[in-house]
Amino acid sequence: MELTQMKYFVKLAEELNFTEAAKKLFITQSTLSLSIKRMEEECGTPLFDRIGKGTYLTDAGRVFVEFARRAISETEAGIRSMKEMKGIFTGRLHIGVTYSLHDILNDCILRFTERFPDACLSILESNSVKELEELVLKGELDFAFTYSSRRMSPLLSCYQLFHTPLCVIAHKNHPIASQDTIPIKELSKYPFVIFPHGIHTRMEIEQMFIRANMPVLEPRIEVNDASMILRMVDTGRWLTILSKGVVAHKGSLKVIQISGTHYNLCGCLIRPKDKYQSELEKAFCEIIKSHWE
Repeated sequence: MELTQMKYFVKLAEELNFTEAAKKLFITQSTLSLSIKRMEEECGTPLFDRIGKGTYLTDAGRVFVEFARRAISETEAGIRSMKEMKGIFTGRLHIGVTYSLHDILNDCILRFTERFPDACLSILESNSVKELEELVLKGELDFAFTYSSRRMSPLLSCYQLFHTPLCVIAHKNHPIASQDTIPIKELSKYPFVIFPHGIHTRMEIEQMFIRANMPVLEPRIEVNDASMILRMVDTGRWLTILSKGVVAHKGSLKVIQISGTHYNLCGCLIRPKDKYQSELEKAFCEIIKSHWE
């Protein structure tokens, strides 16, 4: 079975549409169909069900797609390793980052590209720690710069970098902006806009109130987008609770420490355990680590 066939198979498994998959692979639909047919003959079982106009993975297809992804990833890692042995650093790193940490990542990108000008980077930004963990596990990201979660997969390694407090974020003209701290018990007096349930930061905010033996804060507005939350806070009508680093380089916003609680988020690097780490990835991770040295 050829690597190209597996790449075709994985793309179709993602798209579940022959036409769309063929477009993204820059091949004809007939070429894709023939490749999948030969794979199914070699495997001795159907990998896809074709029901009407729909395409669905069979049970065998769902099992095999994970093996195919790993085979593609390991082969590409082997090729990178051979190139690095020759001093050729032209690979591509796929990096995930939590929204509030992207300013730090930007600084690290500048340092990395100065050292490896021929290397390529693909950056994916997400508000969801869980999403980043899943993408790292699937091999779609080499590593992610994010916050550690309570239920991280044992298949992931986690290198802790720093601890940062959850703080109230307000517009500099908001009445509470004259304060450097605010008691947690007073937060319920103000209208808040924060992430909805299920987002890592929202869960950490709730835990902060629970640990302080306080009723969990009920926001006026829930928004699944950090940039929109900050735009709303920038109007001066709402407050939010986010990590301190989220307001870096935002002169119109003020960080206010929350008293009556000691609760921090842990920033970390996550990557698959036992997965080959290219020299490029090692170098980038070391640059991020050195930010706190």
